[in-house]
Amino acid sequence: MRHVILVHGDCDGIIAGALYVKHFLRDRYPSDIVLGFTQPWRASKEIRKLCKEDQCESLTLIDIAIDREVFSMIVDITMKGIPVQVIDHHATTEPWVEKMKDLGLKVIWDRSTSTPRLMFSKMKLLLNNYEAKLLRIADSCEGSEDGDEEIKSVADNIKLAISRDPSDLSFMRELFDAIILNKDLSLIASLEKKAYVGRLLLNKLIEKAIQRGEDLGEVLISYMHPSESRLFAGLFGIASTELSKKLKKDIVMIRDEETKIVVTVRSSKGRALHYCKTLVETLGGGKYGGHKEAASATLVKRNINDILAAARDAIWSLQKEKKS
Repeated sequence: MRHVILVHGDCDGIIAGALYVKHFLRDRYPSDIVLGFTQPWRASKEIRKLCKEDQCESLTLIDIAIDREVFSMIVDITMKGIPVQVIDHHATTEPWVEKMKDLGLKVIWDRSTSTPRLMFSKMKLLLNNYEAKLLRIADSCEGSEDGDEEIKSVADNIKLAISRDPSDLSFMRELFDAIILNKDLSLIASLEKKAYVGRLLLNKLIEKAIQRGEDLGEVLISYMHPSESRLFAGLFGIASTELSKKLKKDIVMIRDEETKIVVTVRSSKGRALHYCKTLVETLGGGKYGGHKEAASATLVKRNINDILAAARDAIWSLQKEKKS
């Protein structure tokens, strides 16, 4: 049996996972560890696939926001006698923290810039210079400003490279292993190449979002068709962040992924989770997660005009609420 470690397949998730292995399981990696990368919408399925009773000695979830589906899967695994640990910084995990502790889980949670930063403060990691730099890269990936251009460049390249193809698990493993071995991430050839293509597509997506955007006071809302959703894959989060900074507005990007509708929100005013929560509750079906400034919702497939109308109502309602 082996340790199962499932990490969020984004910049700070991969860094957090690698730091965890380096500090707590280095002698068991890779031979005794099953390593997985996931995205929020498929996390529960990945847990089921990776942590089968006959091969799972323990399960550690890193940088994965807990929702009802994931919690239900955790309960099932815990009932089999498998120890579970959760390390996460997402705001939407908070309502589940005490429930998980009641199950006997080890939970490391708090509101933090990034999960690596959380681990440093809560787990008392003793970092070398290389790892301290990784913390700053992770923070930058999560939106924290850093005055060091090298830090920002590496963080941007990692985000772009991963977002260009969120299903490229081999590339995520390459980054993970590079961190384990203290390699200079800026020298990874595949990172530079993927980031270059990602930047070209990102600029095109931003251009489309502005052209198609609907101005709703303090918010810009934009819709993308299924073909565009496939083309731009995981770039919507970065595009929303850059648009929000550029236009000084909250950004709501809605895209049709054929079997579901995905909403990406960025809000400098801290309204992102509220928008997503309201949409899920209004339309009845789906889930949401993230932070006050950056959140997303996955909605049950329905007529896109109904979703756009609900989004407009939620946006106007919240703006009026804030002014009253």
